Amino acid sequence: MNIFNRIMMILLLLFIIISSIVIVVNIFINLFQWTDIFNRILVFRENTNIYIVACIFLSIIIISIAILFLEFYRRKIKTTNIAAIKDGKAMITIRSASQQIEEDLKDIQHISNLKANVLPKSDGALINIFAKLQKGINVSKKMQEVIREANKSATENLGIKVIKANFTVTGFVPKVDLVTVDELED
Repeated sequence: MNIFNRIMMILLLLFIIISSIVIVVNIFINLFQWTDIFNRILVFRENTNIYIVACIFLSIIIISIAILFLEFYRRKIKTTNIAAIKDGKAMITIRSASQQIEEDLKDIQHISNLKANVLPKSDGALINIFAKLQKGINVSKKMQEVIREANKSATENLGIKVIKANFTVTGFVPKVDLVTVDELED
């Protein structure tokens, strides 16, 4: 949103908040006679419950404050430190680090539906890997291979100090048998 739109939105929200506060206070204190204004805007009648009107304007105040808060709130990009840099401070976003580790792990055979998550910590990062394995393979050896490759990818390629790498098998897929052309002819 450009600056002009942002300033206009903030001014409009402040006007709505202040006018709603004045209306709610006036409902209970009766400083002003608002019936003429309400007749023009809300077709206000004498039998309208003042507590319902107060609740309506209180909800307008709450919604306006929430929108105003969201106007100033900026989501911080989550990053992790790269440990290999000594001359300065280098960081990488968690999303790009996770994608890079996933790309490096896709070369490993017998795994599918690979998902990697990097969680930054003060002294390094945790890597959580989720994947499905093919049936009939040695699970412990494959898990060690995936963890070793994830550590290698994070340490050597990205320069991230890995505290721990976790691998979770989310399921098993049937083994794919490839048929050669010679077998098809027979």
